[in-house]
Amino acid sequence: MIFDKAAFRASATTIDEGFMDSIKRCLVLAPHPDDESLGCGGLISTLVEKDCAIQVILTTDGSQSHPRSVAYPPKQIADLRKTELVVALEHLGLGADNLFCYESKDSAMPALGEDGFNELSQKLANDLSSFLPQLILVPYELDPHRDHRATFQLLFAALKKVPDYKPKIWEYPIWLYEKAVENDWPQLESGELKCLDITRHLGQKRAAIDAHQTQTTPLIHDDPNGFILTEKMISNFLVDKEYFIERKKSNPTNTLSQDYFEKLYNENSDPWSFETSEYESAKYAATLAAIPERRYAQALEIGCSIGVLTKMLSKKCDHLISMDISETALQKARDRMEGDPGVSFINGGIPTDYPPQNFNLIVMSEVGYYLSKDDLLRTRELIFDTLEVDGILALVHWTHFVADYPLTGDEVHNCFANLGLSHIKGSRTADYRLDVYQKQR
Repeated sequence: MIFDKAAFRASATTIDEGFMDSIKRCLVLAPHPDDESLGCGGLISTLVEKDCAIQVILTTDGSQSHPRSVAYPPKQIADLRKTELVVALEHLGLGADNLFCYESKDSAMPALGEDGFNELSQKLANDLSSFLPQLILVPYELDPHRDHRATFQLLFAALKKVPDYKPKIWEYPIWLYEKAVENDWPQLESGELKCLDITRHLGQKRAAIDAHQTQTTPLIHDDPNGFILTEKMISNFLVDKEYFIERKKSNPTNTLSQDYFEKLYNENSDPWSFETSEYESAKYAATLAAIPERRYAQALEIGCSIGVLTKMLSKKCDHLISMDISETALQKARDRMEGDPGVSFINGGIPTDYPPQNFNLIVMSEVGYYLSKDDLLRTRELIFDTLEVDGILALVHWTHFVADYPLTGDEVHNCFANLGLSHIKGSRTADYRLDVYQKQR
């Protein structure tokens, strides 16, 4: 069954010009020399015209396009293809100093779980931390080439190592049009496919593609089975639009649903190892130590999960209301607290199901980043309105990138920084941030 390129493209929505104007730093991840020109050449030229800083990272050495050539051994092919890439980037408006090369072996780039992958992901994490691109272009997750898929995996592994950072991520297809089997086809929601008009830059793009002469001409003549970009393949990209996939799972903006959490807890009754993790145990101890030592008449725990922290908090409270969106998790919390009349539970999410009472202690641990920005702002208002004078707010959140989450932990905490509460304690480790506030008279 052949992938229907026309139907796929027909669903695309036009990229907003205002968004393109807002991008000041962009990163293009290219597995091979020529992927950048084919998939993103028009976008690169468009952003160069807008004075955007652009970096291109080549993840492999490109050495295996003609593996049986005697005249051009792998090292020579790699050097030649890198030279071609520099020329291609010049056609698009970039210089050699915009190019960074990771030099993984072509057609054998380490994928997730393979030797060398962790080291490569740390290298990319370091480069991301230095540049902090607002927009990242990466091959489509299931593009049918192992290096394309490995480059996608590399990006998301690296992002987990960069705290307080959440870029926009667009995937670009290359081999989807020619080699994809049905299981490779993207299953997109409405609005997830974007298109950019590149009519004005088609000449630059054509010149950039043609610069890759090892791939577009019979320059390497002694390997009849060597790779070549056919005109048919090139024609997929020499059209007036470029297409990018902006998936919600990679760029979430909506509050995560109840179904999301029910699925997690049905697959694993303790998905974050709250009961057994030394990390969680140490974080709980730090949280409890940061909360001023006194008796709290009415407390609220937002996102209690299976009740491990609930049990610890209950010892500080006359009455504790613990809430969670997952009924499966909440049942385990109820079982844990059975026989304790000082704890009651609400099955619901914030801000919709936020309880109407006032509280002198509110704890929000590892839940704020599940919310959309609008829902977090509404929750912030509810917390401020229901926190009694002298009441305590404790926030604790993981600070690393998680693709599924609409916000980062730092975004959550920064949202509360100017709320009008007094910041009485704050700390951060390599993995989480802890802030404690008090409402003044």
